[in-house]
Amino acid sequence: MMETITRHELPFHFEGTYEMKGVFNRMVNTFEASGPQKTRWICESEFRFTGLMKIIAFFMKDGFRDQSRVIMENFKRFAEKEIGGRN
Repeated sequence: MMETITRHELPFHFEGTYEMKGVFNRMVNTFEASGPQKTRWICESEFRFTGLMKIIAFFMKDGFRDQSRVIMENFKRFAEKEIGGRN
C-alpha cells in the first residue's frame, strides 16, 4: 500500500491517500477544540474500487465502516492516555 500525505497541518488538519491495486482511499481528518481539554475529531473517508475489489467491497460495506470506527476508538483511547499521563 502506498501512503501519500496531501496536507499536513497538525494539530488542526491531516489528509492523505492510500492506494493499492484496486483500492483508492482518501482520508481527511480535522481536529477542532470543543471545550477545555476536549477535541472534536472529524474523519471523512472516501473509498474507490476497481476490478475484483469493486465486487468484494460491495459485500464488505459494513466491514469498512466498522473497521474505521474501531481505528477511531483505538486512537481516542491512545490520545486520552497520552494526555492523562502528562497531568
